[in-house]
Amino acid sequence: MNVTGKKAKLESELKEATSQAKALMTTAEKENRELSAEERAKVQGHLDEAKTLKGQIERIDGDVEMRKQLDALQPKEPAAAAPGETREHGKVLSLGQAFVKSEMFAALKAGRHRNAGFTASGEFLEFGATTLDESTGSGGKLVLPDYQQGILPVLFRQIRITDMIAPGTTDSNTIEYMQETTATNAAAARAEGAAAAESTLVYTRVAETVRSIDTMLPVTNEMAEDQGQIMSFIDGRLRLFVDLTTEDQLLNGDGTGVNLTGLLNRANLAAAQARGADTNADAIFKQIMAILTSSFVMPEGVAINPANWTTIVLQKDGNGQYYGSGPFQALQTPVLWGLPASVTPAIVANTALVGAYRSCAQRFERRGVSISASNSHSDYFAKRIVALLAGRRIGLAVYRPGAFGKVTGLN
Repeated sequence: MNVTGKKAKLESELKEATSQAKALMTTAEKENRELSAEERAKVQGHLDEAKTLKGQIERIDGDVEMRKQLDALQPKEPAAAAPGETREHGKVLSLGQAFVKSEMFAALKAGRHRNAGFTASGEFLEFGATTLDESTGSGGKLVLPDYQQGILPVLFRQIRITDMIAPGTTDSNTIEYMQETTATNAAAARAEGAAAAESTLVYTRVAETVRSIDTMLPVTNEMAEDQGQIMSFIDGRLRLFVDLTTEDQLLNGDGTGVNLTGLLNRANLAAAQARGADTNADAIFKQIMAILTSSFVMPEGVAINPANWTTIVLQKDGNGQYYGSGPFQALQTPVLWGLPASVTPAIVANTALVGAYRSCAQRFERRGVSISASNSHSDYFAKRIVALLAGRRIGLAVYRPGAFGKVTGLN
């Protein structure tokens, strides 16, 4: 495919990628809702693809322009040698001129032809190396590398847990809410003239600290100025790094130091449900019912590791038939007992977390992910280096810890 055809193909793919991303966002806007986790991942994928395609198109345009400039500067090639002529370092030699410069003519001029048995022969070909190779005196670097456009990025897990938790914003560094910790119902039948039984209500104020999650990457001024398309890629990677750590903190944060207290490490969770002799699916259902019984809240989702989800999907009946769709149908959207299942390595293997993620927990953003640049760090000004800083401030409120419960011992 020539350059023009390749550029047209890339432009068509760019148009398709942006159209698909816009269509997903338009659908959510018309329905007056946020993008789902799956939709957001698709939009980000189309956006990344569009950025890569745009960079490839820009590089093709740059290559074409450089070729034009090189063609304008390159001296014209000498005319091809006529039949019977040869060349010497770019000069066209006639057959006679080539003969005069040959070893045969030198032998004749020296009179060696007068000796008995004298013989001489020769071919007068276009001047060139005897063996064509990649050395400087021959063909040089004739074989050029086949450079593939774009960057092949390192892949990371998709964000799943964060999108399950209800979003919120705050203008403070602390989130406080009142939690009813004791509710004793002493209502009873009363005899005429007798005192009413006294019920008890106890409230506790809970304070959640907003934490900062940040990362920094040094970039030279030359890179920032000369490689604009790479800078947009770097910006996207820094945001992804912050999102990955945010999800880990919301789920696994241990609450020590500057860490959030994640869902798995909250006090007063529902009692853990051990798998025992049950299947993974049965143990998870038992936890769903236990939470509904003890907290009167119906769980809204399950977080589970891919290894344990694999065991569930591959489960078969006594006849060797899959309970699910089997290997010859498309993978089903992960759903278990009617609840969406977030299959992610963010949660440790052999443990699942059942919970009311949207109604009983909320993540509060002090500000969304922001990216800033400065050369004020260390000696960066003298070295012409820019520090790219990405970060966010976020807090997690768990209104009803009892609406979340672990399932342990999965296989």
